[in-house]
Amino acid sequence: MRIGIILHGPEIIDVGSAKRIIDIFSREHDVTASLGGTMGRTAVLDSGLEDVIDISQGLTPSETILFLKDRIDLAILLNHGKTLDTGCHFGRIVASKVGEYIPFVHIERPDFDGRIIYYSSQTKPCAEFVKNTLAGGYDLPLEPGKAAPSHVRVDGDRIIRRIAGAFKGENIRLDGVVIGEIAQPDPEIVCKDGKVVEVRGIRIKPHGLEKLENRTINLFTAKVKTGSIRRTRQKPKIKNVRCIQQSKIAIIDHCAESTFELVKDAGLVITVGDDTTTIAADILTRLGVPVIGIIDGDIDGVLEHSMVPEGSVIIRVKAGFDDVVGREVSGLLGKWQYDSDDLLARILALAEKYVVDVVYY
Repeated sequence: MRIGIILHGPEIIDVGSAKRIIDIFSREHDVTASLGGTMGRTAVLDSGLEDVIDISQGLTPSETILFLKDRIDLAILLNHGKTLDTGCHFGRIVASKVGEYIPFVHIERPDFDGRIIYYSSQTKPCAEFVKNTLAGGYDLPLEPGKAAPSHVRVDGDRIIRRIAGAFKGENIRLDGVVIGEIAQPDPEIVCKDGKVVEVRGIRIKPHGLEKLENRTINLFTAKVKTGSIRRTRQKPKIKNVRCIQQSKIAIIDHCAESTFELVKDAGLVITVGDDTTTIAADILTRLGVPVIGIIDGDIDGVLEHSMVPEGSVIIRVKAGFDDVVGREVSGLLGKWQYDSDDLLARILALAEKYVVDVVYY
């Protein structure tokens, strides 16, 4: 059988479940393993599984399944959520998007309180096949999945999105931008004409919402995430820093989760924002690409135990001015004639009146 194993998030890889399950299915079946999500990619690299799990697409799990549907007979979502409930909720969302296109089974938290979940009577035999295949290594109960409740509703001229699986005190990110902290269960984001006009159950971070003022937000498709983007730890596989002389330069401005796509062929990356710099630098440590980070000390802690590539420089500016300096650098970067020796000097000169501290790595 042609089986597509679609992995979501770093935890399923970090705890070892991904490799064990892929190995089991690969003994007798044609397995295609692909991953969705940014930090999952770093987990694949840290585990040395980049030749086993495809990390090239940068798609969501449902998009990955639909991309593979003509090449596989069964899609298996392999996930390790914050809790069993949040993981099952995520599986329901994926199932609602792909169930009619290809047989779909969800394996959730297999090395902990796991389940094998199916979403229709037609796919129950597929779930039984999965259970039997894993029987030598796992004894997971079968469970019928519930229909995914709609997390977006329309109220007049307003669109409201409810956020499931969020815990009090976690940060909340809308399309990669931290907009606040969870204050109550089941928080909601309200948009009108593509703009955020209200949040409920969220302690607002005004500077975060300001960053979205020039964007059009579609709450039906927007990526909304809460909490740390990598809860488990693994020893990072660090690459030697590339030679950056006359290399392509990329800039990442508050969209760190697109780092892999944005830094292709880059020898140096300029990052804007505290959490953006933290996430991007951690990823780029695995790729051997140094960063010039522009931050203001307003970090939200979306990633702990992060790394910074050798040869990087982090420039801290006055509160609220990382975006100002970032816009100026972005606007001038294409006009500069530079080499690696004077680029940093030019950025420091541009930011001079705002600089608080400069750290060299």
